Amino acid sequence: MVAVTDGTPGPGAAPDPGVAADPGTAADPGVAAGRTDGTAAAGSAGPPLLHVVPGPEAHGVVRHGLLVHDALAADLLRCDRLDALPDGALAGRSVVVQVTDRVLAGDPDAGLVTWRRVLRGAVRVSVVLHDLPQASDGRWRRARSTLYATVAAESDEVVVASHHERLLLAAALRWARPASARQVLARVHVIPLPVERSAPAAEPTSPGTSVVTLGYVYPGKGLEEVVDAAAAAARDPRLAGRAVEVRNLGRASDGHDDLVEALTARAAAAGVSWSTTGWVDDEDLPGLLAGAGVPVAAHQHLSASGSIATWLAAGRRPVVLRSRYAQELADRMPGALTLVDPGRLAEAVADALADPAMTRLDPSVRLGPSAAEAGRLLGEVARGPAVSVVVPYYRDQELLDLILRRLDAQTGVVGGLEVVVADDGSPEPPDVSACALPVRVVRQEDLGFRAGAARNLGARRARGRVLLFVDGDTVPEDGYAAALQRVCLASPALAAGRRRHADLRAVARGGGRPWPPVEPLAEPGWLADGFAASDDLRAADDGSFRYVLSAVMAVPRVVWEVVGGFDEGLTGYGGEDWDLAWRTWLAGADLRHVPGAVAWHDGPDLAGRPEGQEAERLARVKNGETSRLAPRLPHPLVRGRGWVHEQPDVVVVLRAGGWTPGQVEVVTESVLRLGDVGVWLDGVGEEEDGPAGLLRAAGGGRVHLGLPPPPVLGRARACVEVTRPVVVLRLPWAPYPHDLTGTVDGTGSADGAGSVLVADDASGVRVVATRSRGRRLLHGEPLPAAWLPEGWVEPVDGHVVVERWRQAHP
Repeated sequence: MVAVTDGTPGPGAAPDPGVAADPGTAADPGVAAGRTDGTAAAGSAGPPLLHVVPGPEAHGVVRHGLLVHDALAADLLRCDRLDALPDGALAGRSVVVQVTDRVLAGDPDAGLVTWRRVLRGAVRVSVVLHDLPQASDGRWRRARSTLYATVAAESDEVVVASHHERLLLAAALRWARPASARQVLARVHVIPLPVERSAPAAEPTSPGTSVVTLGYVYPGKGLEEVVDAAAAAARDPRLAGRAVEVRNLGRASDGHDDLVEALTARAAAAGVSWSTTGWVDDEDLPGLLAGAGVPVAAHQHLSASGSIATWLAAGRRPVVLRSRYAQELADRMPGALTLVDPGRLAEAVADALADPAMTRLDPSVRLGPSAAEAGRLLGEVARGPAVSVVVPYYRDQELLDLILRRLDAQTGVVGGLEVVVADDGSPEPPDVSACALPVRVVRQEDLGFRAGAARNLGARRARGRVLLFVDGDTVPEDGYAAALQRVCLASPALAAGRRRHADLRAVARGGGRPWPPVEPLAEPGWLADGFAASDDLRAADDGSFRYVLSAVMAVPRVVWEVVGGFDEGLTGYGGEDWDLAWRTWLAGADLRHVPGAVAWHDGPDLAGRPEGQEAERLARVKNGETSRLAPRLPHPLVRGRGWVHEQPDVVVVLRAGGWTPGQVEVVTESVLRLGDVGVWLDGVGEEEDGPAGLLRAAGGGRVHLGLPPPPVLGRARACVEVTRPVVVLRLPWAPYPHDLTGTVDGTGSADGAGSVLVADDASGVRVVATRSRGRRLLHGEPLPAAWLPEGWVEPVDGHVVVERWRQAHP
């Protein structure tokens, strides 16, 4: 079943508890704002927000979603499960999705495939996460952590119901998405599940004898502990002559019917009775809640709890086992809960049975938020811009005014556009007051030319799903943003626009000069040739980073966060865009040139300026750029051949535990002969008289102990793992290759025969292209076969004589 409605919710659901909304982060110093009312650019309007609530009507996530829906003022899409929707079902929409893995697909792995398939093309995505992974998940924890971390990383805003849940999400992110965990957590909002009083609870006519739990019967809910506590409480002298029963309001969760029989037997053995009602209709629930003797919630592993909220809404004060989440509720709503440590549950139950008044919620206790408040807060989070344009700026108000006018005139953007002006330490802040778009100014100290750091600052403050960049001397045509948005929504891609050249000062000063300029200057031929030869980067290879210019660039936020933005250690003119494109390519993103995304640069390209002094300046600038990049970017077009830097082109990890010193030395030398290689020795002790000391002294900075750090792996084109002592005679690429990635995956093989790597691990040498690992993360693609053929290695005897080996292998 799939249905889209105008937003009218179904039958009301019992509310869940919540805390006041997360106040968010304080405003950054140096932030100035133009118009910030959220008005989109002309031609940027789209359909209203779409609220997606998958799952059966009785599911707690669905009930919550329908409860807050009215206040969202959004369209509603209901389906049995998200995998019932077709590919790209949400394309072109700003959406907020209620998510737990059980309403996505049949298992966590299928859930991630479903998420990407259905959400492809959505212009903005906010996600409300429920049932976050934790230790009690057992064997499913890794898969669920991967799913939740990826869904969060690929969403623009993330909502959880408590600070406790935020910590659970942080643990999943740091395990599954460590490179982007910090950035993702910065946009996680705490909007509690709503809880508000229903009709006042009726006072009991006689002392209660029942101990009552609420909701589905499933393992880990603490039902066994409640049975044992009730049995112990029944022996309290204050309850003499009263038969104590334990009841659950609800049915067994699917697949756990066996627990009903087990709990019944456990209670009988302890001298009390236990029963469950089965499914309870909404109209019958208030009476059962009011008549319960002692409401108890003894969940052992809470992330958030609908049952506690339901008790509170009914005017009951439940006995709750102490946990991080329960403590958070108690601190936020003083007097709402009776918190007890596990060892005192029986005592608390006995006290409540003896004094039923302590289970009634005092009228002075303040609950909240209401469903309307929670829905309104969710709407505020979800309604952000789809596209953010970041403009690095330094002391050029004239061109900034022109840029902002042309951004005001953008057409075709779906979901709204905002501008972030990132001031690189100008003496006076820029004036953006005339801009009709939502615009903010963020500033950094003047420490020299730091365009990369300024762009990062702007990107961190941006809210869009797609990040666009135009330099402070580059003015976009009216369809620029829309053309790049379309490409970035189609796949995780770094998109390069077309930079044209003209005298923009004359346009900025008016005088009737037309827009776009009609007297263009020459475009750089090398750039046009590169785009033509690579089919606008559809046939990109390892050398295609050269065709990406940060002045006219766009990237989805998820890709930006995976690579970490620009390298802020690169200061001075030029190079930071090539470095970013290199890391983005290796991270698995597509590269795309978008000829229709045109922006105009003020003045000619550096290489197109007059001869004479400009030729000397060109050489100085470009050579300086190469020198800055060479330690970081190991491609031979930048680094050359034969030079040694701490960042290698290929990382080799020797799993050398138990190897003899001779084996370590021979294997290390065999791989060092194969090009720009750095070696890391895993499992080798640090004794100076052992192989580690020898190789450190002789390795010239190419040999290290331990494992390679993630930043090194992210810049290297491949990782070679040697799992047994073998000489590596060759690798799939020649030393210092132009295109290493293509030779590993087979796309760059000269005869078109495909990769030479095999699935059989007989060689003991595993080869994984960094880009392949990145494609797995960003696209969900499986890793290809990864082992060298057995004939490409040669075993090394434990008693090898190194000098004789060298004679045999000159």
